[in-house]
Amino acid sequence: MKQFIQKEPVLTAASILALISVFFVPLDSAYLQYIDFKTLLCLFCLMTSLKGIEREGLLNAISVKLSSGMNDLKPFIFLLVFTCFFASMFMTNDVALIALIPITLSVLSLCGQERHTALVVVLQTIAANIGSSLTPIGNPQNLYLFTRYGFGLPSFLRVTFPFVLFGGILLALVCFFIPRYPISQVNSTTPVIRKRPVVAYGAMFFLAVAAVLRLVPYQAAALIILAATAILDRRTLCQVDYCLLLTFAAIFIFVGNLARIDWVYQAVSGLIRKDTMITAALLSQFISNVPAAVMLSGFTENASQLLTGVNVGGMGTLIASMASVISYKLYAAVYPKKTILFLGIFTAFNLLFLIALLLFEGFFM
Repeated sequence: MKQFIQKEPVLTAASILALISVFFVPLDSAYLQYIDFKTLLCLFCLMTSLKGIEREGLLNAISVKLSSGMNDLKPFIFLLVFTCFFASMFMTNDVALIALIPITLSVLSLCGQERHTALVVVLQTIAANIGSSLTPIGNPQNLYLFTRYGFGLPSFLRVTFPFVLFGGILLALVCFFIPRYPISQVNSTTPVIRKRPVVAYGAMFFLAVAAVLRLVPYQAAALIILAATAILDRRTLCQVDYCLLLTFAAIFIFVGNLARIDWVYQAVSGLIRKDTMITAALLSQFISNVPAAVMLSGFTENASQLLTGVNVGGMGTLIASMASVISYKLYAAVYPKKTILFLGIFTAFNLLFLIALLLFEGFFM
Protein backbone atom coordinates (compact mmCIF):
# COMPACT_ATOMS: atom_id res chain seq x y z
CA MET A 1 0.00 0.00 0.00
CA LYS A 2 2.81 2.42 0.92
CA GLN A 3 4.54 1.77 -2.41
CA PHE A 4 1.28 2.38 -4.29
CA ILE A 5 0.69 5.69 -2.49
CA GLN A 6 4.24 6.81 -3.26
CA LYS A 7 3.83 5.81 -6.90
CA GLU A 8 0.31 7.22 -7.34
CA PRO A 9 -0.06 10.19 -4.93
CA VAL A 10 -2.48 12.09 -7.20
CA LEU A 11 -4.76 9.07 -7.63
CA THR A 12 -4.62 8.44 -3.88
CA ALA A 13 -5.51 12.05 -3.02
CA ALA A 14 -8.29 12.19 -5.63
CA SER A 15 -9.77 8.89 -4.38
CA ILE A 16 -9.75 10.07 -0.74
CA LEU A 17 -11.49 13.32 -1.70
CA ALA A 18 -14.07 11.41 -3.74
CA LEU A 19 -14.77 9.06 -0.80
CA ILE A 20 -15.11 11.96 1.64
CA SER A 21 -17.57 13.69 -0.70
CA VAL A 22 -19.78 10.56 -0.68
CA PHE A 23 -20.55 11.20 3.00
CA PHE A 24 -22.09 14.55 2.02
CA VAL A 25 -23.90 13.32 -1.11
CA PRO A 26 -25.24 9.74 -0.88
CA LEU A 27 -24.85 7.47 -3.90
CA ASP A 28 -27.58 7.88 -6.50
CA SER A 29 -28.11 7.74 -10.27
CA ALA A 30 -26.65 11.24 -10.71
CA TYR A 31 -23.17 9.86 -10.07
CA LEU A 32 -23.12 8.43 -13.59
CA GLN A 33 -23.63 11.92 -14.97
CA TYR A 34 -20.52 13.20 -13.19
CA ILE A 35 -18.09 11.17 -15.23
CA ASP A 36 -17.12 12.62 -18.60
CA PHE A 37 -16.82 9.38 -20.54
CA LYS A 38 -15.78 11.25 -23.67
CA THR A 39 -12.71 12.63 -21.90
CA LEU A 40 -11.79 9.22 -20.49
CA LEU A 41 -12.20 7.38 -23.79
CA CYS A 42 -10.37 10.05 -25.79
CA LEU A 43 -7.54 9.95 -23.28
CA PHE A 44 -7.43 6.15 -23.56
CA CYS A 45 -7.24 6.44 -27.35
CA LEU A 46 -4.40 8.98 -27.21
CA MET A 47 -2.38 7.02 -24.65
CA THR A 48 -2.85 3.72 -26.48
CA SER A 49 -1.80 5.06 -29.89
CA LEU A 50 1.22 6.89 -28.48
CA LYS A 51 2.26 3.88 -26.40
CA GLY A 52 2.20 1.83 -29.61
CA ILE A 53 4.31 4.44 -31.40
CA GLU A 54 6.74 4.43 -28.48
CA ARG A 55 7.00 0.63 -28.44
CA GLU A 56 7.81 0.63 -32.15
CA GLY A 57 10.76 2.98 -31.53
CA LEU A 58 9.56 6.09 -33.37
CA LEU A 59 9.82 8.41 -30.35
CA ASN A 60 13.33 7.16 -29.70
CA ALA A 61 14.27 7.76 -33.33
CA ILE A 62 12.94 11.32 -33.17
CA SER A 63 14.87 11.86 -29.95
CA VAL A 64 18.13 10.67 -31.52
CA LYS A 65 17.55 12.97 -34.51
CA LEU A 66 16.84 16.01 -32.34
CA SER A 67 19.76 15.43 -29.99
CA SER A 68 22.34 14.78 -32.70
CA GLY A 69 22.76 18.39 -33.79
CA MET A 70 22.43 20.23 -30.46
CA ASN A 71 25.39 21.58 -28.48
CA ASP A 72 23.69 24.15 -26.20
CA LEU A 73 20.80 23.51 -23.82
CA LYS A 74 19.19 27.00 -23.89
CA PRO A 75 18.00 27.05 -27.54
CA PHE A 76 17.02 23.42 -27.10
CA ILE A 77 14.73 24.35 -24.20
CA PHE A 78 13.22 27.16 -26.27
CA LEU A 79 12.46 24.64 -29.02
CA LEU A 80 10.89 22.08 -26.68
CA VAL A 81 8.83 24.63 -24.72
CA PHE A 82 7.51 26.72 -27.59
CA THR A 83 6.68 23.66 -29.67
CA CYS A 84 4.24 22.84 -26.85
CA PHE A 85 3.07 26.47 -26.73
CA PHE A 86 2.06 26.65 -30.40
CA ALA A 87 1.00 23.02 -30.88
CA SER A 88 -1.47 23.25 -27.99
CA MET A 89 -3.41 26.00 -29.78
CA PHE A 90 -4.60 23.46 -32.34
CA MET A 91 -3.90 20.00 -30.86
CA THR A 92 -5.32 20.87 -27.37
CA ASN A 93 -3.08 21.04 -24.32
CA ASP A 94 -3.65 17.39 -23.37
CA VAL A 95 -2.73 16.07 -26.82
CA ALA A 96 0.33 18.33 -27.13
CA LEU A 97 1.72 17.14 -23.80
CA ILE A 98 0.96 13.47 -24.38
CA ALA A 99 2.71 13.69 -27.75
CA LEU A 100 5.72 15.84 -26.83
CA ILE A 101 6.72 15.06 -23.24
CA PRO A 102 7.83 11.47 -24.00
CA ILE A 103 10.10 12.90 -26.70
CA THR A 104 11.46 15.47 -24.23
CA LEU A 105 12.19 12.80 -21.62
CA SER A 106 14.00 10.67 -24.17
CA VAL A 107 15.95 13.55 -25.76
CA LEU A 108 17.25 14.97 -22.47
CA SER A 109 18.27 11.49 -21.34
CA LEU A 110 20.22 10.94 -24.57
CA CYS A 111 21.91 14.34 -24.18
CA GLY A 112 22.99 13.63 -20.62
CA GLN A 113 20.80 16.46 -19.31
CA GLU A 114 18.43 14.49 -17.07
CA ARG A 115 19.00 16.91 -14.17
CA HIS A 116 17.07 19.55 -16.14
CA THR A 117 14.19 17.29 -17.12
CA ALA A 118 11.79 18.34 -14.35
CA LEU A 119 12.25 22.04 -15.16
CA VAL A 120 11.74 21.53 -18.90
CA VAL A 121 8.60 19.41 -18.42
CA VAL A 122 7.18 22.01 -16.01
CA LEU A 123 7.81 24.80 -18.53
CA GLN A 124 6.26 22.69 -21.30
CA THR A 125 3.18 22.18 -19.14
CA ILE A 126 2.85 25.92 -18.48
CA ALA A 127 3.40 26.58 -22.20
CA ALA A 128 0.64 24.15 -23.17
CA ASN A 129 -1.81 25.62 -20.64
CA ILE A 130 -1.13 29.19 -21.82
CA GLY A 131 -0.94 28.49 -25.56
CA SER A 132 -4.11 26.39 -25.57
CA SER A 133 -6.00 29.35 -24.08
CA LEU A 134 -5.89 31.23 -27.39
CA THR A 135 -8.33 29.20 -29.48
CA PRO A 136 -11.78 27.71 -28.90
CA ILE A 137 -10.40 24.21 -29.60
CA GLY A 138 -7.22 24.61 -27.52
CA ASN A 139 -8.72 23.16 -24.35
CA PRO A 140 -12.05 21.77 -23.09
CA GLN A 141 -13.08 24.83 -21.05
CA ASN A 142 -12.64 27.13 -24.06
CA LEU A 143 -14.73 24.88 -26.27
CA TYR A 144 -17.47 24.71 -23.62
CA LEU A 145 -17.55 28.48 -22.98
CA PHE A 146 -17.32 29.31 -26.70
CA THR A 147 -20.51 27.31 -27.23
CA ARG A 148 -22.23 28.22 -23.95
CA TYR A 149 -22.01 32.00 -24.45
CA GLY A 150 -22.20 32.09 -28.25
CA PHE A 151 -18.85 33.79 -28.81
CA GLY A 152 -17.81 34.76 -32.31
CA LEU A 153 -14.19 34.00 -33.15
CA PRO A 154 -13.09 37.69 -33.25
CA SER A 155 -14.70 38.47 -29.88
CA PHE A 156 -13.21 35.32 -28.40
CA LEU A 157 -9.70 36.21 -29.57
CA ARG A 158 -10.03 39.74 -28.20
CA VAL A 159 -10.40 38.18 -24.75
CA THR A 160 -7.71 35.51 -25.03
CA PHE A 161 -4.99 37.11 -27.19
CA PRO A 162 -3.61 39.65 -24.63
CA PHE A 163 -3.39 36.97 -21.95
CA VAL A 164 -1.65 34.49 -24.25
CA LEU A 165 0.73 37.14 -25.62
CA PHE A 166 1.77 38.26 -22.12
CA GLY A 167 2.09 34.66 -20.96
CA GLY A 168 4.24 33.79 -23.99
CA ILE A 169 6.55 36.76 -23.33
CA LEU A 170 6.87 35.78 -19.67
CA LEU A 171 7.64 32.21 -20.69
CA ALA A 172 10.33 33.40 -23.12
CA LEU A 173 11.92 35.52 -20.36
CA VAL A 174 12.08 32.53 -18.03
CA CYS A 175 13.72 30.43 -20.77
CA PHE A 176 16.12 33.29 -21.55
CA PHE A 177 17.44 33.36 -17.99
CA ILE A 178 18.21 29.64 -17.94
CA PRO A 179 22.02 29.35 -17.94
CA ARG A 180 23.76 27.90 -20.96
CA TYR A 181 24.87 24.28 -20.59
CA PRO A 182 26.93 22.42 -23.18
CA ILE A 183 25.27 19.30 -24.54
CA SER A 184 27.55 16.33 -25.09
CA GLN A 185 27.24 14.87 -28.55
CA VAL A 186 25.48 11.54 -28.56
CA ASN A 187 26.63 8.65 -30.68
CA SER A 188 23.41 6.69 -30.82
CA THR A 189 22.27 4.44 -33.58
CA THR A 190 18.81 5.26 -34.87
CA PRO A 191 16.62 2.25 -34.08
CA VAL A 192 15.11 0.18 -36.85
CA ILE A 193 11.44 1.05 -37.24
CA ARG A 194 8.78 -1.26 -38.59
CA LYS A 195 6.89 1.00 -40.96
CA ARG A 196 3.51 -0.73 -41.09
CA PRO A 197 2.84 -0.78 -37.31
CA VAL A 198 4.08 2.81 -37.00
CA VAL A 199 1.76 3.94 -39.80
CA ALA A 200 -1.11 2.05 -38.15
CA TYR A 201 -0.49 3.61 -34.74
CA GLY A 202 -0.02 7.02 -36.38
CA ALA A 203 -3.42 6.65 -38.04
CA MET A 204 -4.88 5.74 -34.64
CA PHE A 205 -3.34 8.85 -33.12
CA PHE A 206 -4.95 11.11 -35.73
CA LEU A 207 -8.24 9.26 -35.25
CA ALA A 208 -7.96 9.99 -31.52
CA VAL A 209 -7.29 13.69 -32.21
CA ALA A 210 -10.30 13.75 -34.55
CA ALA A 211 -12.41 12.31 -31.72
CA VAL A 212 -11.16 15.03 -29.36
CA LEU A 213 -12.14 17.66 -31.94
CA ARG A 214 -15.56 16.00 -32.39
CA LEU A 215 -14.89 15.22 -36.04
CA VAL A 216 -15.69 11.54 -35.47
CA PRO A 217 -17.73 9.82 -32.73
CA TYR A 218 -15.44 9.11 -29.81
CA GLN A 219 -17.17 5.78 -29.10
CA ALA A 220 -16.36 4.53 -32.61
CA ALA A 221 -12.78 5.77 -32.36
CA ALA A 222 -12.29 3.94 -29.05
CA LEU A 223 -13.63 0.66 -30.45
CA ILE A 224 -11.48 0.90 -33.60
CA ILE A 225 -8.31 1.70 -31.65
CA LEU A 226 -8.98 -1.04 -29.08
CA ALA A 227 -9.57 -3.67 -31.78
CA ALA A 228 -6.65 -2.56 -33.96
CA THR A 229 -4.21 -2.52 -31.02
CA ALA A 230 -5.35 -5.97 -29.89
CA ILE A 231 -4.56 -7.27 -33.38
CA LEU A 232 -1.21 -5.47 -33.71
CA ASP A 233 0.19 -6.09 -30.22
CA ARG A 234 -1.88 -6.85 -27.12
CA ARG A 235 1.07 -5.97 -24.88
CA THR A 236 0.55 -2.33 -25.79
CA LEU A 237 -2.85 -2.40 -24.07
CA CYS A 238 -1.22 -3.73 -20.89
CA GLN A 239 1.11 -0.72 -20.72
CA VAL A 240 -1.54 2.01 -20.91
CA ASP A 241 -1.63 4.16 -17.75
CA TYR A 242 -5.03 3.12 -16.40
CA CYS A 243 -4.28 4.81 -13.08
CA LEU A 244 -4.48 8.16 -14.89
CA LEU A 245 -7.98 7.27 -16.12
CA LEU A 246 -8.98 6.34 -12.55
CA THR A 247 -7.55 9.66 -11.32
CA PHE A 248 -9.79 11.55 -13.72
CA ALA A 249 -12.83 9.48 -12.70
CA ALA A 250 -12.20 10.18 -8.99
CA ILE A 251 -11.85 13.92 -9.65
CA PHE A 252 -15.10 13.92 -11.63
CA ILE A 253 -16.93 12.31 -8.69
CA PHE A 254 -15.45 14.74 -6.17
CA VAL A 255 -16.33 17.80 -8.29
CA GLY A 256 -19.81 16.50 -9.07
CA ASN A 257 -20.58 16.03 -5.39
CA LEU A 258 -19.06 19.39 -4.48
CA ALA A 259 -21.52 21.19 -6.73
CA ARG A 260 -24.44 19.45 -4.95
CA ILE A 261 -23.46 20.53 -1.43
CA ASP A 262 -25.73 23.43 -0.57
CA TRP A 263 -23.32 25.54 1.50
CA VAL A 264 -20.66 25.22 -1.22
CA TYR A 265 -23.20 26.29 -3.80
CA GLN A 266 -24.21 29.32 -1.74
CA ALA A 267 -20.59 30.31 -1.05
CA VAL A 268 -19.66 30.17 -4.74
CA SER A 269 -22.76 32.16 -5.67
CA GLY A 270 -21.73 34.96 -3.30
CA LEU A 271 -18.11 35.02 -4.42
CA ILE A 272 -18.78 35.19 -8.12
CA ARG A 273 -20.99 38.25 -7.70
CA LYS A 274 -17.97 40.08 -6.22
CA ASP A 275 -15.33 39.12 -8.80
CA THR A 276 -15.93 36.57 -11.55
CA MET A 277 -12.33 36.28 -12.75
CA ILE A 278 -10.75 35.84 -9.31
CA THR A 279 -13.44 33.37 -8.24
CA ALA A 280 -12.91 31.30 -11.40
CA ALA A 281 -9.12 31.31 -10.99
CA LEU A 282 -9.27 30.37 -7.30
CA LEU A 283 -11.93 27.69 -7.70
CA SER A 284 -9.86 26.13 -10.48
CA GLN A 285 -7.08 25.52 -7.96
CA PHE A 286 -9.29 23.05 -6.09
CA ILE A 287 -11.54 21.44 -8.68
CA SER A 288 -9.60 22.16 -11.94
CA ASN A 289 -10.51 24.70 -14.57
CA VAL A 290 -12.82 22.58 -16.76
CA PRO A 291 -15.29 21.72 -13.94
CA ALA A 292 -14.93 25.30 -12.67
CA ALA A 293 -15.98 26.65 -16.07
CA VAL A 294 -19.01 24.35 -16.20
CA MET A 295 -20.01 25.03 -12.60
CA LEU A 296 -19.62 28.83 -12.70
CA SER A 297 -21.34 29.29 -16.06
CA GLY A 298 -24.57 28.67 -14.18
CA PHE A 299 -23.88 31.68 -11.93
CA THR A 300 -22.80 34.45 -14.31
CA GLU A 301 -23.26 35.99 -17.75
CA ASN A 302 -19.86 37.73 -17.56
CA ALA A 303 -18.41 35.45 -20.23
CA SER A 304 -15.15 37.35 -20.78
CA GLN A 305 -14.19 37.37 -17.10
CA LEU A 306 -15.11 33.71 -16.67
CA LEU A 307 -13.12 32.73 -19.77
CA THR A 308 -10.08 34.63 -18.51
CA GLY A 309 -10.42 33.31 -14.97
CA VAL A 310 -10.50 29.62 -15.83
CA ASN A 311 -7.59 29.97 -18.27
CA VAL A 312 -5.45 31.89 -15.78
CA GLY A 313 -6.57 29.35 -13.18
CA GLY A 314 -4.89 26.59 -15.18
CA MET A 315 -1.69 27.74 -13.46
CA GLY A 316 -1.20 27.09 -9.75
CA THR A 317 -1.87 23.69 -8.18
CA LEU A 318 -1.29 20.38 -9.91
CA ILE A 319 -5.02 19.72 -10.28
CA ALA A 320 -5.80 23.24 -11.57
CA SER A 321 -5.52 21.80 -15.07
CA MET A 322 -5.94 18.15 -15.99
CA ALA A 323 -3.14 18.63 -18.53
CA SER A 324 -0.82 19.21 -15.57
CA VAL A 325 -1.84 15.88 -14.06
CA ILE A 326 -0.95 14.23 -17.36
CA SER A 327 2.50 15.86 -17.33
CA TYR A 328 3.11 14.72 -13.78
CA LYS A 329 2.13 11.15 -14.61
CA LEU A 330 4.36 11.04 -17.70
CA TYR A 331 7.32 12.35 -15.68
CA ALA A 332 6.67 10.10 -12.67
CA ALA A 333 6.51 7.01 -14.89
CA VAL A 334 10.15 7.59 -15.87
CA TYR A 335 11.44 9.20 -12.66
CA PRO A 336 9.34 7.74 -9.80
CA LYS A 337 11.91 8.73 -7.16
CA LYS A 338 12.03 12.38 -8.25
CA THR A 339 8.35 13.28 -7.94
CA ILE A 340 8.94 15.57 -4.92
CA LEU A 341 11.50 17.52 -6.94
CA PHE A 342 9.04 17.83 -9.81
CA LEU A 343 6.20 18.98 -7.55
CA GLY A 344 8.44 21.59 -5.91
CA ILE A 345 9.55 23.07 -9.24
CA PHE A 346 6.02 22.81 -10.62
CA THR A 347 4.46 24.65 -7.68
CA ALA A 348 7.09 27.41 -7.62
CA PHE A 349 6.85 28.25 -11.32
CA ASN A 350 3.08 27.84 -11.53
CA LEU A 351 2.50 30.20 -8.60
CA LEU A 352 4.82 32.71 -10.27
CA PHE A 353 2.83 32.56 -13.50
CA LEU A 354 -0.53 32.57 -11.68
CA ILE A 355 0.33 35.74 -9.74
CA ALA A 356 1.86 37.48 -12.77
CA LEU A 357 -1.12 36.71 -15.01
CA LEU A 358 -3.67 37.74 -12.38
CA LEU A 359 -1.84 41.06 -11.89
CA PHE A 360 -1.68 41.59 -15.66
CA GLU A 361 -5.40 40.93 -16.10
CA GLY A 362 -6.30 42.97 -13.01
CA PHE A 363 -4.29 46.09 -13.82
CA PHE A 364 -4.07 46.24 -17.60
CA MET A 365 -7.25 44.62 -18.93
